[in-house]
Amino acid sequence: MTLEMAVLLLVVAVAGIVLVYRYLREKPKLRIICLVLLSLIVLVLAGYIGLTLIFVDAARNQPPA
Repeated sequence: MTLEMAVLLLVVAVAGIVLVYRYLREKPKLRIICLVLLSLIVLVLAGYIGLTLIFVDAARNQPPA
């Protein structure tokens, strides 16, 4: 997965959390399930993006051999 795709999916997941809060007020169990799933997705994507940035920085700043 490219970094751009991960960022796009992160934005979509955050938008999904906002939409769940807005449109699933009458169904609390479904809202909780959706929020938990979307929160896990956001957590995984944020970790992936963070690790990717750390690894790219490490590759750019390698000491000369």
